[in-house]
Amino acid sequence: MSRPDLSVIVVTHNGRELALRTLRSARAASGGASVQWLVVDAGSTDGTPEAIERELGDVRVLRRDNRGFAASNNVGLAEAEGRYVLLLNPDVEVLSGTLAELVAAMDDRPELGLASVVQRGGEGELQPSIRRFPSPLRSLGEAFFAAHWPLARGFQELETRPGRYRAERDADWLVGAFLIARREAVRNIGPLDERFFLYSEEIDWCYRFWQAEWPVRHLPAMTIVHHCGGRSRGDLMAQLSHSRLLFAAKHYGPVRRVGIRAALALGHLIRIAVFAPVALLRPAQRERVAAERAGLRVVLGRAAPPLGPYSLPAAKASGNPAASASPGVDRSFVS
Repeated sequence: MSRPDLSVIVVTHNGRELALRTLRSARAASGGASVQWLVVDAGSTDGTPEAIERELGDVRVLRRDNRGFAASNNVGLAEAEGRYVLLLNPDVEVLSGTLAELVAAMDDRPELGLASVVQRGGEGELQPSIRRFPSPLRSLGEAFFAAHWPLARGFQELETRPGRYRAERDADWLVGAFLIARREAVRNIGPLDERFFLYSEEIDWCYRFWQAEWPVRHLPAMTIVHHCGGRSRGDLMAQLSHSRLLFAAKHYGPVRRVGIRAALALGHLIRIAVFAPVALLRPAQRERVAAERAGLRVVLGRAAPPLGPYSLPAAKASGNPAASASPGVDRSFVS
């Protein structure tokens, strides 16, 4: 039997109704593509896997402990049979376009390894999903809110110009809420690195795609709505900073690693200074201040990352892209 066109992998951890809405939307937008539907439930306690099985009989639900977002996606990758795999967040709805159109666009570009589409927020606003790889300069720019400076492009990691999203273009990395990957490319570079419990796993994957000479591209064949939450919760802010340090420790030399750590610390300090006085008058800002302090403690090595047991690697990773994945990961999906 021929392979399906696409294997769609959705990782869930509670959020039952939003996950169901994501699956309904994606299924309605299949456009005639043959799709294998895979849900990896990472320890939900709200009945998410049971609700999906009751309503959507053709969705295969795999139950696993919560070992992180990358590890859960790898469970799905090990079962994927499609010519392409789509990593789909459980908080996404399709606004326009179809999966069949996206598959056709990938078929027309055989050199392309990984792609994403136009992403919008719940109010219709553009979510900047085209990004540049972290560097000390860009991390310093982020510390000083460079995304709000029109003339500071060299200091910006985010591509914020709406016009840049209307045509396809290469990107260093793309936000991982919606990532379609070619099977041959995944076979080449390996699965996600499970040391990234949450955040930066897509930066690392895109980096390895580029290392293996598989281009990463913004491909506006579809538009999605990404109902993502904020990062102001203390554990999420700290985890984000830890994951950036993990990426730098894996791929960069000592000078760039130190520069990124210093810029992250400065960013947290600046935001504490900005938001702490506001929090005296607006109690709602106190959580943000606490989150920045939690992030600063992690960056300074005074606290462990909150959502994963993995520490920073002692040395730069091997130049072999396939060796960049976590040891022991099941690679049966690449056969």
